[in-house]
Amino acid sequence: MEILANAPLAQVVAQTQEFGPERDQAMAGPFGLFVTVFLVVVTVLLVRGMNKHVRRLNERVAREAAEARAADGGQDDPARA
Repeated sequence: MEILANAPLAQVVAQTQEFGPERDQAMAGPFGLFVTVFLVVVTVLLVRGMNKHVRRLNERVAREAAEARAADGGQDDPARA
């Protein structure tokens, strides 16, 4: 293996490093695509589900706060003054 003095560094490194599988053996193939698509779909569904839960929680907190104010007679909390 002869290293040329005028060759770019990337070419010299490519010539000297010979490790790893061949290109045709390194391809992920359809299984890799399936796993990636599956993870994306699951992530989207989890985000949508969490948004629904947070929206319901916000509505419940607002409703409970309104009920607490109504039960309190509309008076302000003296601790806040």
